[in-house]
Parts: sequence; C-alpha cells; structure tokens
Amino acid sequence: MKRTLRIGIVTEGLEERRTAHGVEIANGGVGVYIYNLIRELGALDARNEYFLIRRGRGDLDVYADPRFRVVPIAPSLFNRFAVWIDVPFRRIARDLGLDLVHYPNQFGGAFLPRGVKRVMTLHDVTPLLFPRFHPWRSFLGYRVLLRRALAAADAVITDSEATRHDLVSRGWADPRIVRAIPLAPAAIFRADSGSRASVVGHDLPARFLLSVGVLEPRKNHAILFDALRRVRAAGEAIGLVIVGRDGWKWRDPSQSREYADVAPHVRVLRNVPDAELAELYARAAVFAYPSYYEGFGLPVVEAMAAGIPVVTSPVSSLPEVAGDAALYADPDDAAAYAAAILRCLREDALRARLREAGQRRVAALSWRRTAAETLAVYEAVCAGRPLTGEPWSSAPSRSAAGASE
Repeated sequence: MKRTLRIGIVTEGLEERRTAHGVEIANGGVGVYIYNLIRELGALDARNEYFLIRRGRGDLDVYADPRFRVVPIAPSLFNRFAVWIDVPFRRIARDLGLDLVHYPNQFGGAFLPRGVKRVMTLHDVTPLLFPRFHPWRSFLGYRVLLRRALAAADAVITDSEATRHDLVSRGWADPRIVRAIPLAPAAIFRADSGSRASVVGHDLPARFLLSVGVLEPRKNHAILFDALRRVRAAGEAIGLVIVGRDGWKWRDPSQSREYADVAPHVRVLRNVPDAELAELYARAAVFAYPSYYEGFGLPVVEAMAAGIPVVTSPVSSLPEVAGDAALYADPDDAAAYAAAILRCLREDALRARLREAGQRRVAALSWRRTAAETLAVYEAVCAGRPLTGEPWSSAPSRSAAGASE
C-alpha cells in the first residue's frame, strides 16, 4: 500500500483580485495553471496531504477547500526577497515534515533541506533566450538561480516538449528528470457556448479579430495593426480586439501616430472576466497570436476550444500545441499574417477544417489529466522511480514562414 505523502505547493504565482464578480485570478497563464492544478488535485487525490504555501492566506475558493491546509507566510518586505532563496520554505518543510515541495511558477527549491524532494514547473526560459523581452531583474534572477535550482531538482515539469527541448538541448537539465505535461482550456471555452455574458459596454466592432495575452512586447501586438490595415485594404470591414493585463514595458500601438488610421477599429480591453472572455472568443471571426515565443500558449487552445480559426507563429511550442488546427505566419511578416487572416475569413471549407481539427486537439486535453500526470511525477519522485510518459503531441515542428498549413 502506498504511504501518504505530505506535499507542499508554493502558490506565490497565483495572483488574485477582487472585482464586482468576486475574487478572480489576476495574472495570466501561470495563475490559471496553478489554480486548476490545485483544484483538480483536490478532486483527484484523496490519499495525500496538501499544504498551500503563500504570503498571506488567499481568498480564492481553493484556499477554502478542506482538502488543503493553507500555510501563510508573513507578507513582509524581508519575505518578498527571502522566498527566492527558500528561507521561509526551509522552515515550513522542516516543521511540517514535508516529503516534497512543488514550485509551480518557474524555479525554486535549491536551498531546501536535504531529504525534501523538489519539483518545479518551468513554463518557459524566455528571460535567457530573449532577454530583451524581460526586465533586467528577471534575466539576472534566471542567470543566478536557475542553474542551481535545476541541479537540485528531482523533477522538472514543462508545459510543452518545446520547452523541454530548450532545457535539454542546451545542457541545462538532465533529460531523465524533465517531463512535459500539457495545459488545458477551461470548460467555459466551448464551441457551443452561445451568448453567456454581455460585452455591450466594450463598444466592440461588429466583426473582429481577437488576440488574448499579457500586454508585453513578446506578444508582438504591433504586427496585428499592420495586418489589420492590409485586411481592411483588401475589402474586409473588420476590427481588432486585444485582451490582456498590463505587463512589462508595453506600448499601446493604438496610441501611436503610425497607426492612427486603424486605431478607431481597435479595442484594448484589460482584466476581462472569464465569462466575458468566453463571449469574446465566441464572437470573434479569427484568433491571431503573433507571439515570438511561448512555453505553451494557453489562449491558442482556448480559441480552438471555442471553435474559431487560429493564425499563429511557427515558433517554440505553438506548432506543437496547435498542430494542424492553425495557419502559421512569420511573426515579423505583416503581409503573411494578413494573408492567413484573409484565408480564414473567406474560405468556408478551411474554417470548417480548422474548427474540426481544433476540437480534436482540445479533446485530448483536460486539467484533470494535467493533475493526474503531475501526481504521477510526485509519486515517482518520492518513490525513487524514473519519470515515464510519452510526448503528448506528435505535431511536427515548423520553421517555414508564410501563411502555411
């Protein structure tokens, strides 16, 4: 019989905010991942004990679940920096007799006591691969701490085989301890969702392209303004809606004189509740995601789940995630993005094929699966067994530019 494990999960990366709709996740894909992982572990695993570790108690519903014990850290200035070198986590792991600590928001665990297993979810390594897209503090933190954390880790979870390859091919991690476990769309994003929430107050264009993600340079929003100009010049009366939260060093292209001609057709919406976001996906004509790099690209699977055609970049994890359910265009080529968007708008057979392919791909994804495979990692690490599992996607990598399929 398996023994009961005492598992600590550091939920520092699960940010929250209070709105008129209640308490909601305040950050992007990382927050969605941590929240759904915890919720599904609680529903899936009745054997092991879980401890949620964070500064303050937290107000999201998962913190009230009796399956979890919340272990608050004093939200002091000292602890704000001490968490980077595990100071409060060392004490908690020792006092609670934890078998394992999971850091689900990038890296940690290098300074835990010996005997405590360490698992970390590394969503991407963009601060090292693309330092121009990150503040210097992130780049420095990765340079100083990531190698040490990887050397100490018992298991590293990535969201995609692409990020796993980034780690292993550069010699940053032992391939035997790295396991790719995919993310999933929430149930609210469905092709048959219909009208569920009012978005009238957003003054939307009657017909629009949609892009969702943190408002930051890596997401490459400006190329969509250039593409929109070309699509409208080709005779399509369409606008652009960009949804996200404010990130680092983002400049709204609609405020630039360069895009004054298309700015009236663009809406930038911040901190949109999930119900309204699902409605935006349902109403969108095309989902466009011209990112330069993604560890997974959760909005892509949300769009596929909602049944709208996707145009994205042939880089990093995006071909792995979207496979044959998207058109691909070079993220620096506005003409290629415009051409792909026009195809999605004008070719009914293509739209139907992309929708069908997208539904097939998301059918293989669920947060329950994510939690089950993560639990298998916990148990393997604590039992001293090797990690097992096949790559979740067999989609070929893509390097060709243009509006290719």
